[in-house]
Amino acid sequence: MMLRSWKFWISLAILLAFIIVVERSYGWLAVLASWQRISTGELTIAVTLMLISYLLRALRFYDFFHPYCHGQWWRLTRITVLHNFFNNLLPMRSGEAAFPMLMKNHFSCPVRHSLPALLWLRLLDLYVLLALAVWTLSDIPDHIIAAGSADIWLLQAGLLALPLLVLPVQNRIRKVLSNHPGAMANKIVDLMQVLPSSPWPFIRALFWTLINWVLKLAIYAWVLQQFIAISFGQSWVGASTGELSSILPIHGVAGAGTYEAGIVAGLLPWQLNTAEALAAAVNLHLFVLGCTLLLTAVITIATGRLGHKHLDTGALKD
Repeated sequence: MMLRSWKFWISLAILLAFIIVVERSYGWLAVLASWQRISTGELTIAVTLMLISYLLRALRFYDFFHPYCHGQWWRLTRITVLHNFFNNLLPMRSGEAAFPMLMKNHFSCPVRHSLPALLWLRLLDLYVLLALAVWTLSDIPDHIIAAGSADIWLLQAGLLALPLLVLPVQNRIRKVLSNHPGAMANKIVDLMQVLPSSPWPFIRALFWTLINWVLKLAIYAWVLQQFIAISFGQSWVGASTGELSSILPIHGVAGAGTYEAGIVAGLLPWQLNTAEALAAAVNLHLFVLGCTLLLTAVITIATGRLGHKHLDTGALKD
């Protein structure tokens, strides 16, 4: 089925073109050799922090889907890790489809609830990424951004105020649709059922999203700095634009090519050597993919054992 999809062949073409471009501009052996700059201890700390970010992501989903997965933290953690694995490795973000299926199979959460919730959380991810990126605009050279400091402050204030509008708008839509019953209106209201309708669940979802992305971007920015001589603020911008590349309609296999293009685009304002920027972007992507493979294996095995232990303990208590 995948081989018949035009999206798969475009992703494959992007991957092949990416491999050729990296080889011609910098060389794959030189890219891989640059990992000698990072000590084993530093790399261990970075991977450990990535593990924490994986658990924070699982905590966000556990909190959001608590009515469905109450008391089954390990199983939900396993699902979020597998979802992240498929999402990072499959082309064109097709791995997103894994989450609704896994939630349905393991927690009997209907797709009509898990899919809108996933979309809502993805929009929250996008909002937090944009909000964090906007706070770095002051680091970008003036000749790149024509807006003055007052305009930047207005943009930052507007993004901070945006969450205040979400719940009122959501609840207003619910109320209007509920007052105008009909097949389509009832279907939309049902799709919105799992979304937060009061401030506290929304604040928690925003909080978990924010701290998770701050941690991840800090790790990515540090890793990027190990391969190219730039400031932390510059590497933060590059890491942010790399992650924002996920909203592009077309991606390479496992994001190869498009992720690196996003990072290089974010570093363009500082007129860095393009080949060096590309090599650093490749190494950051290798770090992300390496963590995906390693942590998915570790967490999947650990949650499987802990999950069985939890079930056995519960059976003994009964």
